Amino acid sequence: MEKEKKAELTLMNCLSPRRSDRVLILCDRNTLEMGQAFFDAAETIRLNAILIEIPVGTHHGDDPPNIVADAMIHSDVIVAPTTFSITYTNATRAALARGARIATMPGMTMDMLDKGGLDADYEKIAKTIRKFGRKFQRSTRVRVVSDAGTDIEFSIEGRNWILDDNGVCHRRGSITNLPAGKVFIAPVERTASGRIVIDGAFMGDDREIIDLALKDGHIVSMKGPKGAMTLMDHGKCARTLCEFGIGMNPKSRVIGNILEDQKALGTVHFGFGDNSTFGGQVKCDIHVDGMVLSPDVMIDNAQIIEKGKLKIKL
Repeated sequence: MEKEKKAELTLMNCLSPRRSDRVLILCDRNTLEMGQAFFDAAETIRLNAILIEIPVGTHHGDDPPNIVADAMIHSDVIVAPTTFSITYTNATRAALARGARIATMPGMTMDMLDKGGLDADYEKIAKTIRKFGRKFQRSTRVRVVSDAGTDIEFSIEGRNWILDDNGVCHRRGSITNLPAGKVFIAPVERTASGRIVIDGAFMGDDREIIDLALKDGHIVSMKGPKGAMTLMDHGKCARTLCEFGIGMNPKSRVIGNILEDQKALGTVHFGFGDNSTFGGQVKCDIHVDGMVLSPDVMIDNAQIIEKGKLKIKL
């Protein structure tokens, strides 16, 4: 499918923009082609759109310049194919509070626009994810193990699963991360102890093994490539386990890109840093995710994933 047409369908299906909406496309020098595709699509369907190229930034959760943040709070629809995620930023929180509908796509590539998770049957995925929500919304504990060495347990008591069920972002003040199709939750602070061995993408597209030891909800030691080790320089907040997620999109591929990988059916991911936008108590200017491939996952007494395969019928 022509990429501009795919961008057009993504805009219409996921954000349902109206002619009166002020549409803002945010990109940076690494994603300018992607931003242009969405801007051209917006013009094709006669939307009131502007395209802004922002600085690349230094990490996920890095706030854009104030002039961009101001443009965001005056926008009705925001599409952000950027190198680093702006999901967990003050600018995004302010725009959501003003009613913006936002689709973030950190690390999105033109290949991903053309094929992969965006082509999923979101209606079918939504049914599966909603069944998951009905079954596990009142669960209290999660344990994850893997042959690579992951063995960690934590509490989710009193926390709600976030059901990223269909990639649709039609309500005022709503946000989605595309491609969509996952469930995730904010673990209870200071309850996670054990080991997480990241054997998939981390902080973007790093595929080297990263070994994390956690105690009382924080990373206490870390072994891995130099680039990943920079996480340790961002303070205790950045080392806080803030998210656990399960991929539910059968069309998403494990390609070494965290944006698509974390939606792949049967994978899990762990987030570190800010979770203030989805039910946690951690607020800071960074949020990074790392993948665990082929895990075993137990929620309370139910094993829902075995060696990366969904074990229970939803």
